Amino acid sequence: MRANFARLLRPIMLGVSVCAGLAPAVAAAQDMSQASDVTRFVLDSGMLIIAGIAGLVAIAGFTLKDIGLARTQNAPQVCLRAIGGLGVCVFAFWAVGYNLLFGIEEGGFLGPFESWALMDDNPGDTGRASGAHWFFHMTLAALGAVIVSSAISERVRLWPFLFFTALWAGLIYPIGASWVWGGGYFAEEWSFRDAGGAAAVHLSAGAAALAAIIVIGPRSGRFGHGPSRPQVSTALPLSAFGALLSAAALIVVILGLLGPISSVEAAITAGAVAANGLVASAGGALAAMFLTQTVYRRTGLVSAITGIVAGVISIAADPVSPALWQAAMIGAIGGVIVTVTPPFLDRLHLDDAGFVIAGHCFCGGWGTIVAFWMTERIWLPGQLLGTAAIAGFSFLMSLLIWTALKYTIGVRSAPLETLHPPEGQKPAAANG
Repeated sequence: MRANFARLLRPIMLGVSVCAGLAPAVAAAQDMSQASDVTRFVLDSGMLIIAGIAGLVAIAGFTLKDIGLARTQNAPQVCLRAIGGLGVCVFAFWAVGYNLLFGIEEGGFLGPFESWALMDDNPGDTGRASGAHWFFHMTLAALGAVIVSSAISERVRLWPFLFFTALWAGLIYPIGASWVWGGGYFAEEWSFRDAGGAAAVHLSAGAAALAAIIVIGPRSGRFGHGPSRPQVSTALPLSAFGALLSAAALIVVILGLLGPISSVEAAITAGAVAANGLVASAGGALAAMFLTQTVYRRTGLVSAITGIVAGVISIAADPVSPALWQAAMIGAIGGVIVTVTPPFLDRLHLDDAGFVIAGHCFCGGWGTIVAFWMTERIWLPGQLLGTAAIAGFSFLMSLLIWTALKYTIGVRSAPLETLHPPEGQKPAAANG
């Protein structure tokens, strides 16, 4: 009898002892203390490195998207421009771009033309490793260059593009971004806000791409008499995979731009940003799918591909403040923008090979302006002025550079029909 009673009592006593052992841990979890300075330094530096790697993943994703949209014989040049552009951006941003961005005086227009160097003598003053900060922002400069490359795919020569890329990463992008993130004029005097790069990266690169498209012209055979003739894509599933990679990577990039993540409040904010980014991305893709189904009686894969990225871009300027339904609405309007814009560009004979103008320029501008709707901390006149300033500066500078290149060394590659000449003839050199 006693043996049976002891056998029944043993599980109860075991449960009591386990609960007693867990009690201190639960109490400690509820009473979370602040992280030490060393822990914060490591976490914040590590987050910048992770976000920088995400920037490289976004570059790879956009490259995959362009490969899928391009014709087979042009795919190697798409990769070559991405790799070469990244290499040029590294040196240009090192030589002058970083200090132009972050060395600007408060309320100023232009930072110093000085090269960057590692400065970790007093790590407690900055709270993160200087190399991690440079690495992350260098990938954003390279991301903008790849966005421009996407728009002018299949007809631009390699070396003129790399020359433009050097000026982009060393001059155009850092000056525009300094007005937002470096404490420049529009951020200080007009309260212009762009937390996740909707204007500083995407709008700026989209405006530069528009200038390039105007100067370089359309692809051979792209427009004829009557309706435009679409190009034959070789691997749209590859484009879809690249777009998914890019959308996910851009959410991590936004997290890196929000700053330190080593506190409970910052972690909660990061979770909200991730949720809003995903909801906006889904809203952009679904809106594009529903719209193409309604208008064309079929679901458009290309619109869905661009919509999933457009949703993230549309929410990037302020990904913290919106409720989930607001994020979904903002992303959905981005999906509508990338669906209805390309036909109008076709009518103007503006050949945007990567759907950059709709997805980056227009959605970046839309997201920057609509940010005032979600919080009283953002002032609409400041958003309008800052958006116009960044877009105008990037467009005019790029237009000047591409025009100069066109009338000096030339910018167009060999036409597609010369890449595979009749048997016995020597093929023409393509793309630079």
